[in-house]
This record gives sequence, structure tokens and C-alpha cells, in this order.
Amino acid sequence: MNKLISIIALCGALITVSAQAHDGHGEISGQKAISISATLIKKLTFKDAGYEVGKLDESWKNIDKSQISVNEVEEHYYVVSATNPRSEGKLYFQIAKNGQVIAVKDKNDF
Repeated sequence: MNKLISIIALCGALITVSAQAHDGHGEISGQKAISISATLIKKLTFKDAGYEVGKLDESWKNIDKSQISVNEVEEHYYVVSATNPRSEGKLYFQIAKNGQVIAVKDKNDF
């Protein structure tokens, strides 16, 4: 019985240490948020992924990363904007700090 309690205590301690050691490792940088947005733009020219903006027209395929920037850094997410010089359109991406795309809109109302 004492051996079982010791094993359970050791497992609990290892889980706690492991969780603390990985704390913060899942958070992306602003540059990574830009890369995620650039990749998503290209995907959205092929199909509607269920975001507010729907499927993008062909002119968005040629967007360069220099036309994408981080507008805001909030506690839990980044707001990234992309400008299409051909159509003068603008998109805004809400990217969670874990890299998940939360929303894509044509106006910044996050």
C-alpha cells in the first residue's frame, strides 16, 4: 500500500514539473502569426474555409509577406492585417497566441 501511494505521489510530481517546464512554450511570435496569415490567404483563394470573408478572389494569391503586418498584440491574440495593392482590399486576422486562427474579417472589429 505504501508503495502504491509513493508511485501515485511520484506521478503527480512528474506531471506538475512537466507542466511547469512547458509553460509558455506553445505561444507563437508575431512573425509566426504573419506566416499563419500568409498561408491562410493562399488557402482562401481556393476555397471558403468558413470565415466571414469567404473565398478570396485570385488577386490575393500574389500577396507578399511585406504586405502583412501585426496591427495589435492583445493578451490572448494578435490582430494581423494584410493589404492587397491590386484590389485595395484589406483583411484582418485574429490569431490566438497558440497559433489558432480565430477569425478573418474585412474590417478590424475584434
